[in-house]
Amino acid sequence: MILLNTNSSVVKKFPEKVKEFGKFDLSQQINFTDRIIDRLLKSAPPYKLKQISSVLKNLSSTKKSLINSKILSIQKPFHELTQKQREHTFIKWSTSQYASVRKIYKSFTMLICATFWLNPYNFNPVIGYPGADPEANGSRFSSRNFPKYNFLEISDHDSDIKEFDTIIIGSGAGGSVVAARLARMENVLVIEKGHHYDQCDLSTEQQDGYDKLYELSGGMLTDDSNMYVLAGSNFGGGTTIGWSAFMEPQYFVREEWAKNFGLPYFMEDEYGNAMKYINARLGTNTINIIHNQSNQTLINGCKKLGLHSDNIPQNTASITHQCGWCSFGCKYGEKQSATMTWLNEAKSNNAKFLKNCYVEKILIDKDGKSQKVMGVEVIINNIKRVKIHAKRVVVSAGAIHSPALLLRSGLKNKNIGRNLHVHPIAAVYGVFPNKEIKTYSGTIMSAISNATENVDGENYGAKIVVGSHHPGFMFANFPWKSNLQHKQLMLEYNNIVPLMVITRDREGGRILTDENGKPRLEYKLSQHDSKSMVAGLLTAVRILAAAGATKIGTCQTVIDDYIVENGVNPLNDPKFDQFLNKIKKVGIPTYQTCTGTIEQMSSCRMGDDPNKSAVNPVGEAWEVENLYVADSSVLPTATGVPSMVC
Repeated sequence: MILLNTNSSVVKKFPEKVKEFGKFDLSQQINFTDRIIDRLLKSAPPYKLKQISSVLKNLSSTKKSLINSKILSIQKPFHELTQKQREHTFIKWSTSQYASVRKIYKSFTMLICATFWLNPYNFNPVIGYPGADPEANGSRFSSRNFPKYNFLEISDHDSDIKEFDTIIIGSGAGGSVVAARLARMENVLVIEKGHHYDQCDLSTEQQDGYDKLYELSGGMLTDDSNMYVLAGSNFGGGTTIGWSAFMEPQYFVREEWAKNFGLPYFMEDEYGNAMKYINARLGTNTINIIHNQSNQTLINGCKKLGLHSDNIPQNTASITHQCGWCSFGCKYGEKQSATMTWLNEAKSNNAKFLKNCYVEKILIDKDGKSQKVMGVEVIINNIKRVKIHAKRVVVSAGAIHSPALLLRSGLKNKNIGRNLHVHPIAAVYGVFPNKEIKTYSGTIMSAISNATENVDGENYGAKIVVGSHHPGFMFANFPWKSNLQHKQLMLEYNNIVPLMVITRDREGGRILTDENGKPRLEYKLSQHDSKSMVAGLLTAVRILAAAGATKIGTCQTVIDDYIVENGVNPLNDPKFDQFLNKIKKVGIPTYQTCTGTIEQMSSCRMGDDPNKSAVNPVGEAWEVENLYVADSSVLPTATGVPSMVC
């Protein structure tokens, strides 16, 4: 069997299980269709379900059509094809001249791989993955005390509530800080559409983590289905699932905001002092970092090439934090998320909290020319509709939901929802067969290279880091090319170092709303930003080669892996140069590259001109008095660093 020849430690440990894995056929699993349907119902909004339904009807049609025979290259219903024919068809679709066909290839391979690897029929041991964090219920967890929160219970008789000075919508990085500050002075209510999970509720299992803590169970996509979108949806927001990286915006970014958007505050001492306070409060530093194998490989490769590398400050209360499962919530409370810090401070000052509460619209008093905020109308637990009044409303629902809420509340400023930046991600991987990398373990993101941060000469480019590559995230960043290729890749999982290229995108996308007022994320990577991404990919590949990888692959569907021949230095190998040239030539074609976003910002950007911004320099909406926005959506441009700190 070919899989037994894979150069991987798990093959030697579990040869019989590898044979079983090689023969495994998903089509024979009776419950897999139900799992697919469940995944779709959790992650796909109604308009996407209609699109998927239309495609499936066409693929299963018994009527011969021009679309099926010519464009899709199948002569009979898809379900009547043999397993080999289906695989061959998907491979053919991956290189189709028609974008609509490549979209089918990418959408369904991602859906199937995601559904499988989030709960892989007891095959985790075959790839060397432990599943839940082995330490999850040990002394590291049981020895700590965690903040406890009480949430308001709204009785069936309450439909109109008038006891709060300020309502804050969202409990993440923006809303939590505002709550901590305002709760010292007035009656504050924090509303969260997600649920709250105590540390004891965090299983650290992939499926459970995505279902509980992420927007659309981690299955959100851009409007065209070309990019995955990860965003938090829980009490604590993105801070609950963040990777502990904590970087301040660089000088050139703040200078751009001051000069181009009339925001001198970002260059003043007051801003610098605020950053010092936040860093001190979170215990942010680089002193106690212990790099895992992946981050150390990034550093080693950069050193050999003479490229920049540095440590990333960690927001972990000045202690060592080796928790590879933090993307599913920090079981140990070491990461200084909002629930461990700002929300706890707000609670101590008698702030009140509502969970599982969806804000349908902001209530606005329209008195002649002036408009003033009155409160919000909410739906609690998808059942009870309530009006809650306040003299001030702060929208901190994140760069996806904040503009959607403003739009469905009737605000007309043309900049609401526009200028969306997402730090687009692309990735490469290197195989190190003689090292147990276990990229999912240890400190997640502790090293960075800025070698390609200024590709265009105007400080737009890409940074190179390591991410939280559990199996479900791994599949999202590297394409399925065939059954054999995919299984071989996963057998090498424990020996893989994945590097992520995070692009500081200059061109923006847009948040729209569907017929139900829910957000739709419209985003296409521009030519300018594609060049930045490719520059990052090329450098990341060279870093892996310098660090000693024996095989290197990319996120691009049409590019075969580069394999290092025995005794050959890839940096002096003409074949390696050809590999690099092909990466550059292919670029980032739609539906033929795995790309995504783990950060969104700028969709309600601030500025001194209502024709160019959605809110004024203090975050107040241009149209409505006492309506503020306080989250990453107000940042004028992409930051180039994790946006939770700005």
